[in-house]
Amino acid sequence: MRLISRAVLRELTAPFLLGFGAYTFILLIRTVILLADFAVRRSAPFAEIARMALLSLPWMVVLTIPMAFLLAVLVSLGRLAADSELTALRACGVGPGAIYRPVLAAAGALSLLVLFLYNAVLPIANAALEKSMVHVAATSIVNVVAPRTFREPRPGVTFFFDRVGPDGRSFEGMFLMLGDAAEPPYRIIVARRGALALEGDQLWLDLFDSTVHELEPEDPSRYRISRNDSQRLLLAGEFGNPPNARAVSAGGVRSQTLSQLWAVARGRGPEDGRRLAWVEIHKKFAIPFACIAFALVGIPLADSFRRGGRGASFALSLLILVIYYVLLTSGETWAQQGRIPPGPAIWCANALLILAGSVAALRPRRGRGRRAVRPPSPETTRAPEPAVTLARDLRRAPIRILSLMDRYVLARFLSALALVFASAILLALIVDYADKVDEVARHHPSTSVLLGYYRYFLFSISLQIAPFAVLLATLIGLGILSKNTEDTAFRASGVSLRRLAAPVLAVAAAGALFSFALSEYLLPFAEQRQARFRNVIYGRPADEGVQSRGDHNWYLSKNGSIWHREGGDPAQRTLFAVSIFEFDGNFRLLRRTAAREAAWAGDQWRLRQGWTREFTEANPTEYRTFLEERVTGDPPQAVTATRRPPEEMRFRELERLTRRLKAGGYPTAALETALQAKVSQPVLLPVMALLATPFAFRVGRRGALAGIGVGLILGIAALIAAAFLTKLGEVGALPPGLAAWSPDVLFGLAAAYFVVRMRT
Repeated sequence: MRLISRAVLRELTAPFLLGFGAYTFILLIRTVILLADFAVRRSAPFAEIARMALLSLPWMVVLTIPMAFLLAVLVSLGRLAADSELTALRACGVGPGAIYRPVLAAAGALSLLVLFLYNAVLPIANAALEKSMVHVAATSIVNVVAPRTFREPRPGVTFFFDRVGPDGRSFEGMFLMLGDAAEPPYRIIVARRGALALEGDQLWLDLFDSTVHELEPEDPSRYRISRNDSQRLLLAGEFGNPPNARAVSAGGVRSQTLSQLWAVARGRGPEDGRRLAWVEIHKKFAIPFACIAFALVGIPLADSFRRGGRGASFALSLLILVIYYVLLTSGETWAQQGRIPPGPAIWCANALLILAGSVAALRPRRGRGRRAVRPPSPETTRAPEPAVTLARDLRRAPIRILSLMDRYVLARFLSALALVFASAILLALIVDYADKVDEVARHHPSTSVLLGYYRYFLFSISLQIAPFAVLLATLIGLGILSKNTEDTAFRASGVSLRRLAAPVLAVAAAGALFSFALSEYLLPFAEQRQARFRNVIYGRPADEGVQSRGDHNWYLSKNGSIWHREGGDPAQRTLFAVSIFEFDGNFRLLRRTAAREAAWAGDQWRLRQGWTREFTEANPTEYRTFLEERVTGDPPQAVTATRRPPEEMRFRELERLTRRLKAGGYPTAALETALQAKVSQPVLLPVMALLATPFAFRVGRRGALAGIGVGLILGIAALIAAAFLTKLGEVGALPPGLAAWSPDVLFGLAAAYFVVRMRT
C-alpha cells in the first residue's frame, strides 16, 4: 500500500470510529431505557438482558456505519484541504486517484460488511430479539401490572388482581374478562388465586378456585356458572410467531432472509406481500451501497468546503444524510403503495448522490488544471488576533452582564450545541420514520398528520437528549479553546479556567429552568397531541391510544366494587352500558348489576333499564329486572376520570394525584419517582456542563474528536445510571427521591471533585 493511501486511511479512522460511536450511542438511548425496564421491573435475568442488548446492535450498526463513514470522509478530507495538504499533493503531481483509491477501498470494505450484516445477521437477530422480548414481557406480568389496576396482557383479555401472593410470583383475588364487552358474548372469571406457568414457548395462566360467569346477550336471564378447582388459560403461544400472522407483513419482513424474500417475491401470493418483499430485497443491497455513494459525493465536497473547518463538514454531512434518507424513505413508501416500481424507488437516493458527486468532482478539476499553484498570500496567512490581547482588553473593559470574553466562549459552545442537537434529532427522525414507514404506506395519513406528529415528536425528543447534548457541547466548545492554546493565553492574563467556563455553566443553568418550564407547560400538551397523531398514522381513532392508557373503561371504587362502562358524557354526568361487580372480603362475587344508563343524582347513581343478580355458594338467585334503581358509588369526576401517564401531567396535577392515591392505599412509587424526575432531569443540564468542564481542558489539546470520545463514555455512564436508578424507584426498590436524584448527586459530586483538582 502506498504511503499516501495509508495516510488517508489513518485520517479516516478516528472520525469514523467516533462518529460510529456517537450515532450508535444516540440509538442506544431508547434501547437502554427499555432494557432497564426489563431488568428491573420485569426481573429478567442478566444473561437475557445481555443477549437482548447484543441482538439490538445489528439494526443500529447497518444504519450508523454509512452515516459515520460519510462524516469521516468530510471531516478527514476537509482537514487535509483546510491545511493545504491536498494542494501540496497536486503541486507534486499526485492526481485525484491517490485520494479516491483508499477512500473507495474503505467504502467497498464497509459496504461488504453492511451487506453481510443486513443479509446474514440482521434477519436472525431481529427474529431472536422479537422472540426474547415477547418472552420476557409475557412471563413478567406479575412484575409489570400493579395490583388493583386493569391491564390487557393481550387483546381480548382484561387482567386485574387484588394483591401479589406471598411468594411474589402469584396473584390473589383475580378478575378476568375474556372477549370484548362491546361485542358479546364474553366471559367473566373470578378466581381466588392465579399463577403463571411457562411450558416451552407457551405461557399459561393457572387459576385456582375459579368461577366462570356466562350470560346470553339477548336474554340476560339465561345465565351459566361453572366452578373449577383449577383452570388453565393460554395467554401467549409460539413467542414471536403468532398463529394468524401473515407470511410477509410490514412488521415481519425485516426478519426474513434473502432466500425467503425471494421466494415470496417470485411466488403467487398477494400482490401487496410480493411488493413488500421486492422493496426489502432492494433495500438489502441499496443501503450497503450507500457507503460507496457517500464516498463519491463526499470526496469532492470535502475539498470545496476547505475553509469551513470541521463544523462545516459536520453540518454538510447532516444535510447529505437528510437528503439521502428523505429520498430513501419516500421511495420506500411510494414503492409499497404501488406508485413506483421498487427498484427505481429504492435506488434513486444512491443514484442522485453519485450524480451530484460526479458533477462536483468534474467542475473543480477543470478549473484547477489551468491554475498555477501560488503560495498563500500574506492576507490569508495573517495570524489571528492573540487571545492574550483579547484577555487584556477584557480586564480594562467595564463590567458587563455578558462581557466580550463570555460572548467569545459562548459562541463556540452554542455552535457545538446546535450541531449536536441537529445530529441527534436527525438520527431520531430517521429511525422513528423507518419504524413507521410501513404504517404510512398502509394507512395513507395526510401530510399534515405526519408534520403534526413529528413537530411534537421533535419537542419531546429534544428534552430527552438535552443533558447529553450539553455534555458533548461543553467538551467540544471548551476543548477547542484548549486545542488552540487560548486557555493558556487567558490564564497568562489572569483569567482562570473556572471563570472561562462560567458563561457555559450559566447558560446550562438557564437551560435547566427553560427545560423545566417547557416540560411543565408545553410537554403535557405535546405528548397528548403526539399520541393522537400516532393513532391516525396507525389507522386507529385519534383518541383511542390516549384513552386506552390506564383503566379508561374500568374503575375500582372505594368500596371494592368494579365498574365498567362503554362510554359516558362527563358534562351530563352520565355513563352508558354500565356493569357493576360487587365482592365480599374473600373476593367472591356477590352481586352483578347491568344497566343501559347511569346518571348521577347528587349523592347516588340512578340506573335505568337494567337487571341485577345475586349469588350464593350454590346457585345464582334473585334475578330481577328494573326500570330504575339507585346505588351508592363514587362521584362521576372519579369514575369518568381518565388517568394520563405522568409525562402528560403538570407538576401540581401529578402531585395532587399522587397524594390522593397514596391516601387511598394505592401503590404510588412510580408516580412519586416521576414527580421527582420532573425536577431532577432538568437539573442534569448544569451538572453535565460542570462534569464536562475539567475533561474539556484536559483532552482539548487532542482535538474536538477526543472530547466527543470522552463525552460518549460519560454519557453512556450517565444514561445507564439514570435508567436503572429510575426503574428501581418505580418498582419501590429505592425511595422515589433517592432514585430520581441519585444521578444528579453522583455526577455532581464527581464534577465537584474534578473541578476542585483542576489546575486553573
